[in-house]
Amino acid sequence: MFLRTGAGKQTEIIGAIAITTLVFTVPAVFVGLEWLHCLMPLPAYYFLSVYGQKQGSILIAWALGIAVGITFWAGTLPSLFFSLALLPVGYILAKADSKNESTQSSGIKCITYLVLVWLVTGGLIGMATQSNPYLDLRHSLDKGLEATFVMYRDSGRFPAEDLEHIKSFIVQLRKYVAQLFPALLFISIICTVWLNTVVGQWLLKKRDPSRTHREDFNNWRLPELLVWPIILSGIAFVVPDETLNVIGMNVGLVLLVLYFSQGLAVVSSMMRKWSLPLAIKAITYTLLFLQVYGIAFVAALGLADVWADFRKQRLENDVDDTSVS
Repeated sequence: MFLRTGAGKQTEIIGAIAITTLVFTVPAVFVGLEWLHCLMPLPAYYFLSVYGQKQGSILIAWALGIAVGITFWAGTLPSLFFSLALLPVGYILAKADSKNESTQSSGIKCITYLVLVWLVTGGLIGMATQSNPYLDLRHSLDKGLEATFVMYRDSGRFPAEDLEHIKSFIVQLRKYVAQLFPALLFISIICTVWLNTVVGQWLLKKRDPSRTHREDFNNWRLPELLVWPIILSGIAFVVPDETLNVIGMNVGLVLLVLYFSQGLAVVSSMMRKWSLPLAIKAITYTLLFLQVYGIAFVAALGLADVWADFRKQRLENDVDDTSVS
């Protein structure tokens, strides 16, 4: 999918280097596209799986060297270096792919790596600058929300009554963001790993349709033991203690995201079973992501799958098809 399989070997390698360089440089150079840094592991995962560890690493090294030159010329080299911490995630996913490890196992390794890197990097930066990077980041986000209200107020387009509602909403939002900031950071790590895993597996299967040794996203599920943290977080949320309430909200929010991903797997499996057209799938996913109730429904569906096992028949059919073939 990244490259045409019919292209010559040399042309294919040049194309791979060009694509990887773009993934590395675009978020570092162009303002507003910084969020694309989360895709930095993707080309490493894909090309290491396609070309192998040695040739894939050479390809990544060439792309990284070119990206360093471009960002140095553009004056955004520090931004590239900051995002390089994500690159080993691609190597972890590619290694897990070659060893046929489960998606759950490789995901836990990637998340653990990123948590440790963020903690170590944050500690080193804090010691070097005599500051607290966690509090600085939270303060920066809070300032951004405050600046948003100032922008609405100074625009002159909103009457005083509407501005009061907007101010009240932003005040509440700032409060909850401050309380839920640990969960938001952890969720960003989970989403980064999940996005690179799902997109990487999809691209690899597009390149090689016979690739069946990896676990299908439609069939993956969370351990049943995670039900207990949900129960405990619910208890912590309702007890009359503010500290426990905040802990319960943080744990619950992380688990909501995890079960939302399992719910998406259930929805994807059902749509495949019913052979729905691509347009219907696109509309369904759009509605689920844009509506708060849709997100809650999918998360509840993922949680219910622990007991109902909506994909049991699907899994049995997959096993039967494999045994027949």
